[in-house]
Amino acid sequence: MSAMSTHITRRGALRGLGLAALPALAPGVLQLRTDEVGLSGCASVTESGRYYLDGDLDCLEVLADDVRVDGRGYAVNGETTISGSRVSITDIVLTKGGRITDASRVTIADSQVVGHPGDQYDPVPQFVIADTARCAVTNTSFFIFESESVVLRRTTRTRFESCTLVSPVVLTLADSHRNEFVDCEFLTEDFPVRLVRSNRNVFQRNLADGGGPGFQLRDSHRNRFVENELRIIIAGFELVGSDRNSLHENVVTTGLSAHGVTLADSHRNRLIQNDLCGVSQQPVVESDGSSRNTVRNASC
Repeated sequence: MSAMSTHITRRGALRGLGLAALPALAPGVLQLRTDEVGLSGCASVTESGRYYLDGDLDCLEVLADDVRVDGRGYAVNGETTISGSRVSITDIVLTKGGRITDASRVTIADSQVVGHPGDQYDPVPQFVIADTARCAVTNTSFFIFESESVVLRRTTRTRFESCTLVSPVVLTLADSHRNEFVDCEFLTEDFPVRLVRSNRNVFQRNLADGGGPGFQLRDSHRNRFVENELRIIIAGFELVGSDRNSLHENVVTTGLSAHGVTLADSHRNRLIQNDLCGVSQQPVVESDGSSRNTVRNASC
C-alpha cells in the first residue's frame, strides 16, 4: 500500500453543548468535583452533565441528553455508543470505532477514530451514524485500514469539516440527505465516496485520492460537488441513475484509460467549469440513454 497523507488542517473545534447539573452516579462514573464528573472503567452516562476522562476507558455509552465529555487525549478501548441529543465529545481516541444512533445534535471534535485490529475479514463498518440528524464532526481523523470507514444511514443535516478519512471504502451514504462534507481528505487504495439513494448532499473543497471512482452515485439526486480535487486511477465521477446533480469547478486527474465523468441513465445533471485537463481519456462519457445534461467545462 502506498504511503498516504495523514495531515489534518487545524480548525477551531465546535463548542460543545452541556448542562452543569450534577449527574447521578452510575457504574464507571466517579464524582471528583461538584461541576464535573470523572469517567473510568466501562462508563455509562445516563444523566445530563459535564464529564471527563481521567484515564483510558474500557467502553463508553452515552444515553442522556445535554452531555459534554472532555476526553483529555485518553482512549476508549472498547465499544462507543451514543444515543442522546446535544452531546459534545472532544479530544478522545475511539479505538473500536463508534455508533451514533437515534440521536441529534451530537458533536465530535479534535479526536481520532481507528478500526478494530486484525479485522481484515470483518465487513462491519467501523463508524456508523444512523437514524440521526444535525450532528457535526470537526478536525477528526479516521484511520481504518481493514474495512469500511464511515457510514451514514438514514441520516440528515450532518456536517463533516476538516476531517481525514483513510480506509478501503472511505465514506458511504445510504438513504441520507442534506449532509455536508467540507475541507476533508478521503484517502484510499480503493473507493473514496459512495452515495446510494442519497439526495441534496454537498461536497465542497475536499480531496479524494484513491483507486476510484472518486465519487460514485447510485440513484442519488440533486447533490452538489464544488471545488473538489480528485486524484483517481479509474474515474473522477460515476453517476448511474442519478439526476439533477451539480458538478462545479472540480479538478480531476486520472490514471491511464480513465474518464473524468461517466453518466449512465442519468439526466439533467450540470457539469460547469470543471478542470478535466488531467484526464487521460474522454473527459465526459454519456451512455444508457442519458439525456439533457449540461456540459460546459473549462477548456484545456
